[in-house]
Amino acid sequence: MRIGPFDFRPSLWPSLATLVLLPVLIGLGQWQLERAVWKQALVDAHAARIGEPAQPLRSLLASSASAAELEYRQVTVQGVYDLDHQLLLDNQIHQGAAGYHVLTPLRLNGAGSGDAWVLVNRGWVPLGDSRTQLPAVTGPAGPVTVRAMIRLPPEKAFRLEAVEEAGSSWPRVIQQLEIGPIGQRLGHPLLPLALLLDPKEPEGFVRDWKPVYGITPDKHRAYAAQWFTLALVLLLIYVGVNTHRAHSEHE
Repeated sequence: MRIGPFDFRPSLWPSLATLVLLPVLIGLGQWQLERAVWKQALVDAHAARIGEPAQPLRSLLASSASAAELEYRQVTVQGVYDLDHQLLLDNQIHQGAAGYHVLTPLRLNGAGSGDAWVLVNRGWVPLGDSRTQLPAVTGPAGPVTVRAMIRLPPEKAFRLEAVEEAGSSWPRVIQQLEIGPIGQRLGHPLLPLALLLDPKEPEGFVRDWKPVYGITPDKHRAYAAQWFTLALVLLLIYVGVNTHRAHSEHE
């Protein structure tokens, strides 16, 4: 193919390599953009709802609100903590230190004949000297009224490998926040959500809640730009390798 004074003659192996790598690089960039959009939606929802007045959890659930409408809503709940059957969610990092999130089952008041339970995340505690010595997680023994924020657990728990939940005594260390299996372990079903205890509430631990953890939307967008840049560089290299100055008839 003649392009001005140049001939573009693609060879086999550079063409095959480009055909394989270019869609991969573009796909990775698009995936990062999709992650950025998803996390930005979480950030926006959190910002919009963090200042709303708290509503009783029961009335909010009775309103038939969708899952997206429940996320980050401020609620109040009344009940009694089950301090004998608490869970420690493993692999939680705070300011570079490893630890657990303390998940305490709360039996809601006014449940009638069918008791309702919900998990309350009371915050982060450090790991301690070793994993064999679990931290002491105390709490109020009587009825409580608390303010919290609704956080929906992930639809699918991702594990690199099968992990046996540690211990047969309580508190028990778990690797994932899976409402169904946790309810089975506790012996009663749980509401399909978790409550993040408000930082101003007493009887909690370190609470520095964020709408997203790890990679922020801006970082996802930056990673997308890097993948798209690599795709462009690959395309330029492909064109450069396969383009040569055409020889004139007088040469």
